[in-house]
Amino acid sequence: MQQSKIAQSKNEIPVAALIFNPNTFEIIAFDHNKELSNNDPTAHAEILVIRKSCHILKQKRLDGLSMITNMQPCNLCLEAIKSSRIKEVHYIFENKNPSRKNIKNPKLIQHKIEADNSIKNFFKIKRISNQ
Repeated sequence: MQQSKIAQSKNEIPVAALIFNPNTFEIIAFDHNKELSNNDPTAHAEILVIRKSCHILKQKRLDGLSMITNMQPCNLCLEAIKSSRIKEVHYIFENKNPSRKNIKNPKLIQHKIEADNSIKNFFKIKRISNQ
């Protein structure tokens, strides 16, 4: 709640989050929304605390760890939480606007080119080398 108050004092949406180890109750990292401070629409508390935790632990994923946040994560944060492999998320308040109806999805346009798909080749090589 202290992080929420800090966010609110900076005119940020007062959302805060922390990541902890549910086995030891050790807090890994905590943060609050910084979209305005950082001029970054992805600077949500949940994403910032995921970044901090990965940096502190020097790893890409947060397998087995848990998150506490005061607001139910939005879709953006939920995808980041899933990608980081966080085990569970505890929240206090329900997000009454999870779909963010006022934000329109961009038009996605695929361009086909006659070139090697470097992403496909990258994962193909990874699969072969892991066998």
